[in-house]
This record gives sequence, structure tokens and C-alpha cells, in this order.
Amino acid sequence: MKKRLPSLLTAVFLAVALPVKADAWEMNEQGELRTEVTTYVRSVEDSPIKQFRGVVETPHSALTALAVIDDISLCSRWIYNCQQAKYHYTEDGERRLWMMFDGVWPAADRDVVMQSEFVQQEPGGPVRVVSIGEPSAAPEQGGYVRIPMLNNSFYVEPLEDGWTRVTFTTHMNPGGLVPAWIANMVATDAPMRTLEGLKKMMELSPYRDYSAQTPPPELLGKHALSF
Repeated sequence: MKKRLPSLLTAVFLAVALPVKADAWEMNEQGELRTEVTTYVRSVEDSPIKQFRGVVETPHSALTALAVIDDISLCSRWIYNCQQAKYHYTEDGERRLWMMFDGVWPAADRDVVMQSEFVQQEPGGPVRVVSIGEPSAAPEQGGYVRIPMLNNSFYVEPLEDGWTRVTFTTHMNPGGLVPAWIANMVATDAPMRTLEGLKKMMELSPYRDYSAQTPPPELLGKHALSF
């Protein structure tokens, strides 16, 4: 079967999502069981804010994970400190994801505007959900500090035994006057709490029932995925 090549936009997304230069990953906390989250951290060149990663495996299908990630109405129920998520349309009619977050004292609440894309290199293969912040894509709003830089990705990988491995990687600048050491301390919890939340959502109906035989309605066509 012919491998589907990524679009130019996909290539740009993947290039931007990777740090220019970063140290090797160091384990931060190791899960004792397969279903427990293991977290990692590493320093990034020219940034006081570290990059964080969490990895977990679940007995559900990749489509279950992708369906939860795609449903923005669920974001406040599983993404770390998320208040709400909505779509914003630019003057050119392009859609962006707009999310609001609770600030961790003494920091104020934050919001971020981002462009997201589901990228699959071959049918049945892993899917990377890449989100790149676009701080100027929506007007700033009162009561929130706009996050000036965000690079996130969920790498959803089907495993041979029917399980799924999800890797969440995040690197951001929270903006405002938050010292780097506080930002790094708070961000340490993000991969752990986010993946734990994702696992809980994957246990709920109808998400837990999705598979290649019973895929989520419209998800595959919406993002040009194949399973």
C-alpha cells in the first residue's frame, strides 16, 4: 500500500513542534504498572522553561484516545487546569482552538490560541496530534494572560496486543511575570494529570467502544485517518 505523504503544512507543524536543540530526556517519575504514567523532563536551548513528556499505555484502541482528544467539549474534564475550550474563526475563516486555563496561585488565569492537526503517515499507523500556539490569531480577553508560545503533541500509537500507547509532549512559555522556576514546577504536573484524565475519559461510553470495526462517527474522514 502506498504511503501517504504529509502535506507542506504538516511538515511545517512537525518542524516547529520540535525544539531547536534539547538535552536528553531524564525520567522524572516512573509508573510501576503499564497503565501508570511515566514522566520525563529535559532542558531546551535558549529557553528557561523545560520540556515535559508523559507516557502511558491503555487497553483501549487508538480510536478511543483520538475520539476523546478530538471532542473539545470534554477538554475541561481531563486536560490539566483547563476551564473551557472553544473554536475561534479568524477573519480569513480559518478555525483555531481557543482554550482557557486556571492560573496556579500567584499566577493569573491563562488562555491560548492554537492550530492543531492530526497527522498519520500510513494507514493503521500512529497518529500525532500537533498543536502550535498562534497568540495573535484571536483578540486578547480581559482577565486572562495570553500564552505566547505553546508546542504540544499527543502521539497515539496502536500496539500489537491491541493496547495503545499515548505520549504527551509539551513545551510552553506561560507569559506574564511567572518566574521560570515556578513555571517548571507547575508544568511538571501537566503530563501526569493530563494523561490520567485522558485514561478516565477513555473508560466512558461511547469512547471505550470505538475500534476499527466501530469507528467514531466522522472522525476518520474529518482528519483523513485510516484504521
